[in-house]
Amino acid sequence: MNILAVDTSSNLLSYSITKNNNLIYQYNRIIDKGSSLLINKLEKSFKQRAMQVEDFDLFVIGSGPGSFTGLRISFAIVKAFALAAKKPVFCQNSFFACAYPFRKEAKKIAVVADAKKDLVYASFFSSNQKQLKQKSKPKLMKLKDCLEKGKGHLFLTYDSCLREKAQTLKKDIMFSQKNAYPRAKYFVEGNNFGKINYSLSKLKPLYLHSIDCQVTKK
Repeated sequence: MNILAVDTSSNLLSYSITKNNNLIYQYNRIIDKGSSLLINKLEKSFKQRAMQVEDFDLFVIGSGPGSFTGLRISFAIVKAFALAAKKPVFCQNSFFACAYPFRKEAKKIAVVADAKKDLVYASFFSSNQKQLKQKSKPKLMKLKDCLEKGKGHLFLTYDSCLREKAQTLKKDIMFSQKNAYPRAKYFVEGNNFGKINYSLSKLKPLYLHSIDCQVTKK
């Protein structure tokens, strides 16, 4: 199975190409407004590997929470590819890709991102060292409530300012000092794509900041 996975939810522009179940290329760069470069980068990668959109059996996209512009661009591109190739799309929240490489470090993992106005998006996961299971979809909540709910969890973020603020509010919190970015390859490594329905209507991005948010504060 040939898979193209894409995530533009953070300031990390990330995509990966898996061919016959082997990762043959990945691109991960922190670039300001990097999503605007996505289509050119993809076309160049396809050309270098003698591949076309029609060669892919599946497209995978990170749904955020993320920037409005970044998600709109990646969703538009992936939808266009899927329609052209007549192939399915798998959509998963980007926090999964943040948490997946830490699955062997903790049994409980929480991923947070700054939503401004003292609010964060948070999602909680459990791990058995091999597989990562999402316990809750990303929710909008106050940071202090998130830290309280996440007792016993390893916290992850790609926002160093948020990490510092959280550690000020709760001294004993377990917060990784590594920035946890959503790298596209982890969507592929962490999932079994045996059963996927081809339905572009279900592809919906989740915008990071409260002015664009699609969920209710808890």
